[in-house]
Amino acid sequence: MAMWLIGLLVAASIIALLTLQTRSEKRRALRHMRGRKPLPDDDFGREFFPPHRAEVAARLRQTLSRHVALDLSRLHPDDKLVEDIRMDSLDSMSTVEFIADVERKFGVVIPDAEAQQMRSLRDVVEYVTTHLPKETV
Repeated sequence: MAMWLIGLLVAASIIALLTLQTRSEKRRALRHMRGRKPLPDDDFGREFFPPHRAEVAARLRQTLSRHVALDLSRLHPDDKLVEDIRMDSLDSMSTVEFIADVERKFGVVIPDAEAQQMRSLRDVVEYVTTHLPKETV
């Protein structure tokens, strides 16, 4: 068999395995959120956060949804970004891109050590709301 054909078969196998893994991770994340009431972003903020954090929470969930290929309408603020919604498995760069996007949109700086401590969207909301520049509060 020609080497190029073997290479092509190996590449196709790798792509198929990665596709199956991604689908499996999506199903796992969706299963975790199953049974919850879907909420629009604004309602999510109002339901789970005090008034002074509700708008930031809604905007952060919108931002997160651009980095995770899942319907996040059933997300709970205490769901773990990596363990529960499989953010790292669905896209290995998504966590880094999400943090960079948050920094740009909210005008905050999130040191790597702080970012590593943020396990849930609630953690991100708490950090952002306490570090917002004064003129945007």
